[in-house]
Amino acid sequence: MKLATPCEEAFRIEVPILRMAIAKRLVERGVPVVKASKISGISATTYEKNIKEKREEIEKLLKDEEIRDMIDALVGRILANQTIESTSFCILCARARKLFNLKPCPLY
Repeated sequence: MKLATPCEEAFRIEVPILRMAIAKRLVERGVPVVKASKISGISATTYEKNIKEKREEIEKLLKDEEIRDMIDALVGRILANQTIESTSFCILCARARKLFNLKPCPLY
């Protein structure tokens, strides 16, 4: 048996898709791919490769109105050069877990 925390599972499955969705929304708002990728914590190569391969998962996130609004609010804060609290991403992750059939976050 392997011990894994809920965050480890999310980090492996869900967080890469959240990063891609954030980068995608930044690009849609006019941020160059290289800069959007860097802001999102992924490489431009990863973005270019996965934007097509992970399209269904990204669209699944963005079709959910609550999650899309949270991502757009986060993108707005990024574009306004405002501080992003780590809890903002944690709350977004907690809300997105159900879409990926992960156990609920014990913190949020």
